Amino acid sequence: MNNIIYNKSDAVAHIKLNRPEVLNAFNEPMLKELKTVLEDAEQDDTIKVVLVSGEGRAFSAGVDLKSTDASGFQKGGSFMELGMEVGNLFTQLTKVTIAQVHGYCFTGALEMMLFFDMAFCTEDTQFGDTHAKWAVMPRWGMSQRLARRVGLNKAKELTFRAMRIKGIEAERIGLVNRAFKNEELESEVQQIIEEILANSFEAIAAIKQLYNKGYETTLKEGLQIEYHADSNLQSTDQNLSDFQRKKFQ
Repeated sequence: MNNIIYNKSDAVAHIKLNRPEVLNAFNEPMLKELKTVLEDAEQDDTIKVVLVSGEGRAFSAGVDLKSTDASGFQKGGSFMELGMEVGNLFTQLTKVTIAQVHGYCFTGALEMMLFFDMAFCTEDTQFGDTHAKWAVMPRWGMSQRLARRVGLNKAKELTFRAMRIKGIEAERIGLVNRAFKNEELESEVQQIIEEILANSFEAIAAIKQLYNKGYETTLKEGLQIEYHADSNLQSTDQNLSDFQRKKFQ
């Protein structure tokens, strides 16, 4: 791996974007490496959480325009297709996916962040969508996911103005889950991971699937998906009767 750092420890696969000289901008080799490690994490039954962060001063400045051929940005272009494959992998993973964002998160990186289950940032992290500034069409779902995340009018404003907003504002509008002080981000995210790992991973994986399937349908259809879902969870993490007994003692 030349463009990412990949470590696995204590049920967590940590992927660190590692092109700090260009603020971890995505190029084709990085996306290929991301695809490889995501497939590896999915096949590893010991992994429960996939954490992605950035080396150096940023999470990611987006797509590396200098190293990406213009044809790759067109509909059906190899770069756009590869990015969508990576994004879909993030969505479809049975693991919990968390983006730990600092510094900058622009355009393609912001699109990619929208695939994650959760995103946490620093209070002064800068977010922005510059598709309109560079006359590039979104291909990784920005026009659909951003509106669903922050509301249609706010998404249009962010895109049409090529606005930059900081982490505190990103939390306020629901773009990220929480914004922490710089020095607290890593420890706070670690605490969140520990809380996730304390629960039944089998249940989390099944409920994640319900959330994702239902999110793409109407409420009526989503309720039916939930109603008919398999409820035979063979959890080894905790015994429900023991949990209930302890809860009411």
